[in-house]
Amino acid sequence: MPASPAEKQLRTWIRSQHLICVGTDFLFETVDQAQLDRFEQSLEALGGHIREVKAVGNWPMGPNRSFKVLRALASVPRPGGEKIVQYWASRGSNQTRYAEINS
Repeated sequence: MPASPAEKQLRTWIRSQHLICVGTDFLFETVDQAQLDRFEQSLEALGGHIREVKAVGNWPMGPNRSFKVLRALASVPRPGGEKIVQYWASRGSNQTRYAEINS
């Protein structure tokens, strides 16, 4: 059975190190509110929801300019999220691309 558009989007974020798994949770980090909204829509399409969103630091984007890093925490949807967790285990990272500023 081919992956749904929501699964494909989550896989893209795993490869780009925006999305990781921590225990039974998804942790998603971005500097783009629109991308956070798309993550929420993809997660809801799989039957999940975001539990918490918070700003965890600032990402420098040139001289005198930085963006807030937003972190979303969500439970892995059950059933439905297992394939995404397996994909993360084989292709993902243990830390996000923003890990150096919010450790």
